[in-house]
Amino acid sequence: MASRFALLGHPVAHSLSPVMHEASFRALKLDATYECIDVPPGAVAAALEQCRRDGFSGLNVTVPHKQETYRALERLDVSARRVGAVNTVRFDPDGGMTGFNTDAAGFLADLRAEFGLMPLGLRIMVVGCGGAGRALAIACALGGCSKLRLANRTLERAERVAEEIAGFAAEGAAPAEVVPLPEWVAAARDSDLIVQATTAGMSDGSSALPAEAFRPGQYLYDIVYTSPVTPTMAVAKGAGAWVANGLGMLVRQGAASFRIWTGREANVSAMRMAVEKRN
Repeated sequence: MASRFALLGHPVAHSLSPVMHEASFRALKLDATYECIDVPPGAVAAALEQCRRDGFSGLNVTVPHKQETYRALERLDVSARRVGAVNTVRFDPDGGMTGFNTDAAGFLADLRAEFGLMPLGLRIMVVGCGGAGRALAIACALGGCSKLRLANRTLERAERVAEEIAGFAAEGAAPAEVVPLPEWVAAARDSDLIVQATTAGMSDGSSALPAEAFRPGQYLYDIVYTSPVTPTMAVAKGAGAWVANGLGMLVRQGAASFRIWTGREANVSAMRMAVEKRN
């Protein structure tokens, strides 16, 4: 019988995850399927239990369910505990479920692949402190950046993430500075790397930052991947910055999930080709 995998989200029909994972299944000659399951908020625990009864081997979780899934699971890997969110669920042989978070691992791997960078020693600004932005901010802090700035339109959300990061001081995490909206441009220009983690440009033509926020020689990593060049990327590139979208992060976090589920290395090349063809 084929192994079953799925993505839980709301909405979820637009996702590239089935195309990506099925490409790796084919490349490795694995008998497996991957589907999308639309789950309304508040129904995640029931959906997890139904998937367990239906014999699934593993799940991915996307917005808006990463924190709800975290609260629903008793077994949590350190990757999930650190960020308080789950994007990968493994169904264990004893009938239990373990939650992981591969967003940070996927981001760091793609940052290295795209730019040859790691957070160590960099001045970094993270724009957007929701689920993904929070995970990436924590990854940058633990990665040894020299300065970490957090920008979010709701200032309290950025302040909460800064407080969480302060809790990792014993692990050597860099402290985080919260940047109010009027100071975003100046803070961005003073940063080596800007991580764009809002939904800006996902379904409209908006840029998360204006052109004057960018300069030659800096880097923009936009986690949005709905187009090869997002609106924020276009603005940053026009100002002379190096840019990349989040397609590589999607692939690499998916590859990390694949490894957790199967114990095997995913075919990253096949996954990347599949999503580029469909994107």
